[in-house]
Amino acid sequence: MSNPQFLTIFTIVFILLGCYNIFIGLRRQREAQARGRKTAWYQQINLLTGLEYLLLSFVFIMSININNHTLPAGLRSIVVPFYVITLLSSAVLAGFVIRQAFVNSRRTRQNTAPQPARNGLTGSTYESTDDEFTTQRQATSFQHRRERRQKAAATRRRRSGRA
Repeated sequence: MSNPQFLTIFTIVFILLGCYNIFIGLRRQREAQARGRKTAWYQQINLLTGLEYLLLSFVFIMSININNHTLPAGLRSIVVPFYVITLLSSAVLAGFVIRQAFVNSRRTRQNTAPQPARNGLTGSTYESTDDEFTTQRQATSFQHRRERRQKAAATRRRRSGRA
């Protein structure tokens, strides 16, 4: 792993992946804002992943310089602690990315409601009417939850012998 060519290729790949993920994350955030959904930057998984990739590429660059002894001794005493801090912050950010991925997947599972039939609509027409269906989905979901609670209460009463 101390081969400088291998680390240089890894660095370039991680810089490109980081820039791509940040670009995609910003685009998704703009799309969400256009739909009226406001999300914080730290909730956007692509932005977090892109930042982590850029941090890792920075760690690789410092690793190349530290392992090849291309830094002067005075500068090395500054770069090595900065390298360790960057490496630890990258690990913390990786943990946060994993945590946010779980939170986002739970949120999408909870928000998923039965999809209405398309009735032959094209994709663009369906996407433009998506906001109109949101309140209908919420009302339908609320009604289904109410019915489930009522049925569960009736079942509990029946089992306890009160019904």
